[in-house]
Amino acid sequence: MQIIEFGAQRFSARADRTLWHQDSSTLFLSDLHLGKGAHFRQSGIPVPDGGETDDLNRLSNAITETNASSVWILGDLFHHPPSITDAQMDRWMHQFIRLNVQFHVILGNHDRKAQPFAAALDFQIHPEPTLWRGVELAHHPDHGSQARIAGHVHPQIEFKTAADHLVCACFAVTDQRLLLLPAFTAFSGGPRFQPREASCYAIVGNEVLPPSI
Repeated sequence: MQIIEFGAQRFSARADRTLWHQDSSTLFLSDLHLGKGAHFRQSGIPVPDGGETDDLNRLSNAITETNASSVWILGDLFHHPPSITDAQMDRWMHQFIRLNVQFHVILGNHDRKAQPFAAALDFQIHPEPTLWRGVELAHHPDHGSQARIAGHVHPQIEFKTAADHLVCACFAVTDQRLLLLPAFTAFSGGPRFQPREASCYAIVGNEVLPPSI
């Protein structure tokens, strides 16, 4: 876990890909992409099952460990709403209800026509951006002078040696006004940032590393 001072607030970047704000007992994450694996399999791409279960278990553990009272998902709660089945909704409803926290969502580009599904899961739906404690919450990173926390990009960083390389999801802070969250789902890719482009807090195993200099 690493402390990130951003937008006059103090956050903790966690290795489970959530951002924790202790003063408000709030967890932030983005790009959960529920149904992504199933959508790929429906399209004939043999993606292994189980990844979504791992993601939701990681979310449950994060809520338990922090004792969070609210959770914000900054876009792409779902991957492809038109392919959502009744069985998936029943399963997700059971999983979210037992977490016993207030869920908030800002719908992302993958969440088109997702309002009925988010509402059925008892998510409070908010506009993009939503101002929270002086910080804009959004899915997309487009921003002006206001500090903004966003998703969408799925930032990563690559470590290289002469013989090997390692690509890791990361939290990325650019120009002190934009904090990009890693994709919460492990089933994702994304652009690779260089230290000169952003302060990158790499997630390596069960640790979050300080930014490279």
